[in-house]
Formats: sequence, C-alpha cells, structure tokens
Amino acid sequence: MIKLKNVTKDYGSIKALDRVNLEINAGEMALVVGASGAGKSSLMRLLYREEKPDEGQIIIGNIDVSSLSHTKIPYLRRRMGIIFQDFKLLPHKTAFENVAYALRGLGAEEYEIQKRVSGALKLVGLIDRAFNLPSELSGGEQQRVGIARAIVQGPPLVIADEPTGNLDPATSFEIFRLLEKIAERGTTILVSTHNQQIVQEFGKRVITLDKGRVIADTGSVNVPGFSR
Repeated sequence: MIKLKNVTKDYGSIKALDRVNLEINAGEMALVVGASGAGKSSLMRLLYREEKPDEGQIIIGNIDVSSLSHTKIPYLRRRMGIIFQDFKLLPHKTAFENVAYALRGLGAEEYEIQKRVSGALKLVGLIDRAFNLPSELSGGEQQRVGIARAIVQGPPLVIADEPTGNLDPATSFEIFRLLEKIAERGTTILVSTHNQQIVQEFGKRVITLDKGRVIADTGSVNVPGFSR
C-alpha cells in the first residue's frame, strides 16, 4: 500500500527525513512514533503531498506520489482519508455538513450523501449529534467528526497526524479504539503519535523515528522524549 525508497526531506540546514525506507502493507495499522522534531509530521505531509521529497520515491498503491503533478493531487487525496490534530472542521457547518462537504464537491447524488454520511456518523457514534455545530461538540466529538469525514468516501488508506494531540488521555484511548475498529474493516491506517501509553496499550506495529531516520520497526517501544 505504502512504499518509501530512500526518502529525504530538508528544510534548509535541518534534515527532517534522512534516507527513509519503509513499507506498509494493505490492511495494516501502524504507528509512527518519536520525540518532537523526529520527522513524524514531515512524513505525513509527504504522504498526502502537502510537500514533496527532496530525494527518493514515495509510492501509494500504484501512484508515484513523489512525482505527481499538482493537477492530480486531488485524485490522490480522494484515495485516502486525512485526520488532523486540530480537527480542521468548518465552524459554521454542522457535523453532517462537515462530513458531507467533500461528497458534495464531487457531485454525489443527495441520496448517496445521506446514506454515506449517516453511516459514517453512526460508525463513530455521533448520529445523534449530526446537526450540531463544532462549537457545540467536545474535542473528542469534533475529532470523531474528523474521522467520519476521513472515511466517508471509503478510502483504502487513512493517515492520522497526531489525532489525539489535543485530547485528554481517556478520550485519546477512545479515538484509538475507533481507529482500530476501522482498521479491522480492512482499511490501511498510519498514525503518528507521541503518546507512549497508547503505543504500549494497543500493541500495533511501531515505526520509530529519530532525527529523520527509522531507528526501530517493531511491536512496541520505549523512547526517551515520549510523554505519558
């Protein structure tokens, strides 16, 4: 599903990623961990083509992301769901409208929108909050809306960049359980996190970054700089 070959990303004198080689299988849930500045967010931004690598190749499915033209980036992003730390919900639209936004942009029929959005909100446990604005939802509920938005088109891949960074520990666990449930349905999920307690609890594949390099690829980690 995802393959990185000798991927390097520089920001001036700072090497965010340094010759990273990595492969994520279809249907796998994996966690990318490391202290602040290790390169986690840089990796995520490269995957959804917010940025381009300076060297190397990134393949997602059969798409060479590293050489993708700007006109084809929307096609790439329709094949993945993206979950952000700060939710990025439209403040003046309801939960339903936030989840439906991309479908409407693609010109989906109204009956299809109703079916897909209702199904996504039901999966994340928010069908009864469908017509609430983001300001009327808790942080955990807002992130659930973000997850529903990410999965509403049924993408084969979901990328979550620090999805619990703004949430309390109990809510963070609920969000990770929800992501695990989505992965069990066959979706490939890649999550960046700095929360060691969650990493230890869920026992997934763990890819550890340090100064832009993959230093471990295993089942669990204990890396200095993590927060409990």
